[in-house]
Amino acid sequence: MTKCRALEAANYLVYLMSGTVEDLTNMKLNKILYYAQGQCLLQTGEPLFDDAIEAWGHGPVIDAVYHRYKKYNDGTITDYDQELAQRMPEEDAELLLHVAREYGRYTASALRSKTHLPNSPWSKVYVDGQHHTVIPVDLIREYFIEHEKEVGDIQLSISDEDFVGRRDADGILVLPKDWDDEEV
Repeated sequence: MTKCRALEAANYLVYLMSGTVEDLTNMKLNKILYYAQGQCLLQTGEPLFDDAIEAWGHGPVIDAVYHRYKKYNDGTITDYDQELAQRMPEEDAELLLHVAREYGRYTASALRSKTHLPNSPWSKVYVDGQHHTVIPVDLIREYFIEHEKEVGDIQLSISDEDFVGRRDADGILVLPKDWDDEEV
C-alpha cells in the first residue's frame, strides 16, 4: 500500500459516501478513518497514513481532519476534491471502499461507543479532559490483530436508529443501493 495523508483518505471517503450517507459528520468520518487505519494495519502490517490518531473525549480523532471539517459542526460533510479522490492509489481506494461499506452504515454514536469499549486503544490512553494524547500505531495494530473477528461487528446494544438506511414495507432495513456488493 502507498501511504496517503489522512486528509486525502478523508477526502476519498467523503467522495465515496457523498450522496449515499446523509449523516457523514466530522465525528463519524474520524471514526471511519480510525477503522481504516486499523484495517490497513491488520491486512498489511503498515499504516494507511502517518498522521497521528489522538484520543479525544468522543473517541479517536485525526487533528487535521477535525479542523478541515469542523465548519460543518454536527452537519453532513458534502465537499470533496474529485481530482484528488481520483488520484487515490487503487489499493488504498479498495481498502477505503471496504471500510466505508462496513462502517458507514452505523451512526457516529454507534461507532463512538465501539471505540470506547474496555481495553480498546482509545480507552487505554484517554485521560478525561486531555486532548492530543496520541494513540500509538502499535496499540491499534495489536488491538485489530487480537480482535480481528469482532472488530468489524458492532457488538453493542444498539437500536434501529443506529443504522443508516430506511425500512421497506416489510420493515426490513434497506441500505443505499450503492453499497450492494453485487452491483459494484
